[in-house]
Amino acid sequence: YTSTLRETDRHHREFEQIAGDHMDPDAILEGVVAQARRRYQRLMADVQAAFIRHLEGEGWPPAGRLANADVFDKFVAPKLQTSGRRVAYILVDALRFELGVALERQLAADGKVTLHAAHAQLPTVTPIGMASLLPKAGQGLSLRRQDDKVVPVLGDVQVTNVTQRIAVLRSRYGERFAESALNEFVRGKVVVPETVELLVLRTNEIDDRLENSPETALDVIHDALKRLRGAVNELRKRGFKDVIIAT
Repeated sequence: YTSTLRETDRHHREFEQIAGDHMDPDAILEGVVAQARRRYQRLMADVQAAFIRHLEGEGWPPAGRLANADVFDKFVAPKLQTSGRRVAYILVDALRFELGVALERQLAADGKVTLHAAHAQLPTVTPIGMASLLPKAGQGLSLRRQDDKVVPVLGDVQVTNVTQRIAVLRSRYGERFAESALNEFVRGKVVVPETVELLVLRTNEIDDRLENSPETALDVIHDALKRLRGAVNELRKRGFKDVIIAT
């Protein structure tokens, strides 16, 4: 997927954007669009079936591969060991790998950027996915059943919502920590104290639009990537040495 199949996702995303923006009522073109969608659906059904077979046989994540639950401890925590080094950690809901590739290409025009494929925490719903990006998630994250839901717990602390996840970071880093919605930061409405060495910016606009207004989601994706690039440039101006974007 990371080498070739992601390109199929990219082509289909771009195809859907064009089809949505310029759909001709001509019946022949409507048939072509419908055929392309059927082909894509069949391919992805085959991919999913193969994925499930491997998952059942080998477990998850694959041995020796980077897991989302280790991202903070591998990429963020070591940098914070240096006093005075300012690190930004941007949490983006639903930024799939091929979009990460697109973002990498944009950011490469502004400076050095490295892309890492990480294996998401299953099941891939927002509360569990975001909990997996917290400190020590690799050792301490567990899932518990509560009524009819699966609830993420870090150690003995429930981390289902934004408030609970932010509390974990604040308890660990104190005055060295601050957080904000990414859009507020990009608009220049966020004051970051000089004591802050870990700034967490969060955005769920892609996931929210895909769930609630899918017909306009593709335009939002394009704008979201632009805002992420703008946030990185603003962080550089404010003296942040490193920016880690995780999803």
